[in-house]
Amino acid sequence: MEPNVNFKCPGTGSEQIPASVITQMGLTFPGLHTNRAGMADLSQALKAHNKDSICRLPFCVTVEAEAMGADINLGDDKNGPRVKGYRFNSIDELMTLGEMDLSRGRIRQVLDAVDQLNSQNEVVALNVDGPFTIVSSLIEPGIFYKGIRKEKKRVDLFLQVIEDNIVKYAVKGIQKGAKILSYADPTGAMEIVGPKMYKELSGRISCRLLKRLQSHPGNFIVHVCGKTSTALEQCGLSRSEPVRYDPTLTYGEAMARLPGVHDRASIIGHSCIKRTRLKIKDGVLWRIHLNP
Repeated sequence: MEPNVNFKCPGTGSEQIPASVITQMGLTFPGLHTNRAGMADLSQALKAHNKDSICRLPFCVTVEAEAMGADINLGDDKNGPRVKGYRFNSIDELMTLGEMDLSRGRIRQVLDAVDQLNSQNEVVALNVDGPFTIVSSLIEPGIFYKGIRKEKKRVDLFLQVIEDNIVKYAVKGIQKGAKILSYADPTGAMEIVGPKMYKELSGRISCRLLKRLQSHPGNFIVHVCGKTSTALEQCGLSRSEPVRYDPTLTYGEAMARLPGVHDRASIIGHSCIKRTRLKIKDGVLWRIHLNP
């Protein structure tokens, strides 16, 4: 069976919150995005509304960037959190970025919400954004891409700091009880950065980052966005293997039951985390093997 390497993304990275759920729960924005208990309650409400088996957190793609200094507008009940202003204005300024603090701010609330849901025996998927997506919230893209061309070694050093911070956040999420890490880097997609930059930089960093996550001990799954996993395979950075499961299970139920390989976390891809509530017609998960 051949994988579908022409995967098409079904939507954006933000969680859509139905108006009926907002009304039923009496939610208030933007305070919800900064409150552990509110995030956990909403995640459970969305799970029930969608008839899903998995609770997902957070509800936007700005949490990591904010923890690294991005200026975020938390929005309202119609518009989710988004970038309001860039922290950095030059490559020189980028080089000042250090280790992010997981003990305070909104990122702390997200991790505490994971902990709360885990204590209630929920299967939690923590959304983890990739380096290029985070960078796009920290500096104007034109400055960043110009830096790649003219100061590649310095940019590589900065991206290493970003990578280390992502791994730190993801590992803490596992320690808090997340059973699934949902990884995506939409701004670093091949159709955006081009095949050459993807293979040499964006995809290479994602591949390295995923290997680091897989090496961490623990019983968890890394679900890679289909756009990322298929691009990695097209570039020769990975290969995939079909794993059949009981077609009466939903995608999320099958994912949660997937065993690891040789005591390592399983990496799966070629699909979308938003399909966890659905029964997949062919009853197949795609296990991703990262090439050395």
